Amino acid sequence: MEQIIKLQSQQGFSETAKVASFKNSKLIDFVIPGGMGAVDFAKSYVNLNMELVNAPSANEPASATADDTALYNNEIVYAGNSAATNATMIAPCSALVRNADMFSADRGMVESIRRVNTLRQVLWNLENDKAEQHDSLDKIGTFQGRRGLKNSTSSFLQIIGSNVNNAGVADTTKKAQAITRDFRIPLSDLFGVGNAMWNTDVYGDTRIHLELEPNLLSIQQLGGEEPTSALGTDFFGGMEDYNVGGTGANLPAGVVLGSAAAPLVSTISYFDFQLNYPFYVGQAVEIAATGATAGAVTVYSIIESLEFNQGTNGNNPPAGSQKVQITVRDTVITGGVGGEAVTGISVKALRSDGANDQIRFNRAEIVLSQMPGVDAPTSIDYRTYSTEETQGNDQPTYNKQVVVEPNCQNLIIAHVPTGKTAPNEAWTSYRMAINNEDIVGNRDIAYKKPLHEDRILRFMNNRGQNISNMTLNQIQTAQIQGVFNQVPFYPILETMPLTREDKIVNLELTSTAAKDVIFFKELTRTI
Repeated sequence: MEQIIKLQSQQGFSETAKVASFKNSKLIDFVIPGGMGAVDFAKSYVNLNMELVNAPSANEPASATADDTALYNNEIVYAGNSAATNATMIAPCSALVRNADMFSADRGMVESIRRVNTLRQVLWNLENDKAEQHDSLDKIGTFQGRRGLKNSTSSFLQIIGSNVNNAGVADTTKKAQAITRDFRIPLSDLFGVGNAMWNTDVYGDTRIHLELEPNLLSIQQLGGEEPTSALGTDFFGGMEDYNVGGTGANLPAGVVLGSAAAPLVSTISYFDFQLNYPFYVGQAVEIAATGATAGAVTVYSIIESLEFNQGTNGNNPPAGSQKVQITVRDTVITGGVGGEAVTGISVKALRSDGANDQIRFNRAEIVLSQMPGVDAPTSIDYRTYSTEETQGNDQPTYNKQVVVEPNCQNLIIAHVPTGKTAPNEAWTSYRMAINNEDIVGNRDIAYKKPLHEDRILRFMNNRGQNISNMTLNQIQTAQIQGVFNQVPFYPILETMPLTREDKIVNLELTSTAAKDVIFFKELTRTI
């Protein structure tokens, strides 16, 4: 029967820092003891536990208490994969790892792979379709769905979307809470032997050493655009007026706007509010309104309750208005004598002090799947990578000759923005020759044309894999779902003949200005 074993990092791994300010949380080491029998590396992974420490807004409501841990809707994103700071893309958790080493006490060095972050982004975008990418838990970042511009749900919040029962009674003890979460990095994403049944009796103590790049993480604020982000002709942050001259009644005298007697009612009918509604219970918000007597006011408060169907929660759809009503803790406007017309009511998420938000690493651990009674093999055939990094120096035509090992069966080339990690620097075409013989008969291989796609399919077939995603696009986190959040990436994937001697590979890359070019040579080995 499978047994789960957790081992902590050899280094103390805990640090809280602002974006791009980490100093200590960069190296982690794990030692897997020998004599444990079989360990299924395919089911084993590294866990990095993180949380957000959101800095209070200058306008944080005075009614906030220590129990209000989910005032701000923020997310950790991966900022190391684009030259543009506002164009972060969803990335695998393994993109946090720059270099990875594995060493066996009895067999020596097993693998040493440089620039894992770039390699895994290439392969992850081919091995996972769009649904797998944005639905997976093993990723960094979130995508924008159907809640308007910049609005999505943080993976660091336990959301409470409604706390009113069918009788119309609100349970104010139920509200969103901030949580910590594990970022899981499968060993199969880091090492070729990561898919193997590892025999600790044969290989002895096994050390895994990882170099992380925590300063490639950033914090994205979700929401805050609701009053200007539209669904049809209405806005996500728009609320119904209290105005007898319009479609409703004036705010009664002495009644507080935002209370249960006069809730804030959405102008939009949400037929699936749990998917599409942009607010949650326990969220800090900014409320704007204009009263006939009070004039224009702006109030900062916290959502106390949310009720679907505008006070008719007991009716199942399609009955009821399908609108959502909000109550808040603080007074927005109190109705004047004889009632008061209140118009221009809007709600938007209150953002934290982004300049002082922090990320906290709590711990690093490896989770192993030990298999008692299973006979693990005494030798393993696997594939690994040697890496060669070069610079294009902004040349429109980049020419490079590299020496490739005899046992190299595939070649991955990534064109990366200077100092970044993702293969999303554009190129228009390339040519390649192996031992002075052009691979496609002296033709240009143009980006995303049939010949380029054929080379990708040949590469995947040579690896014995089916391709899941041929769009050659990454998912951007700062744009609404659809064509706008698709950002091209530019892989070069070629098969290599197995030879007795080193191979000479010549690459000619045509682009506007060549940046960093990284060669990953896929090697077959046995241990």
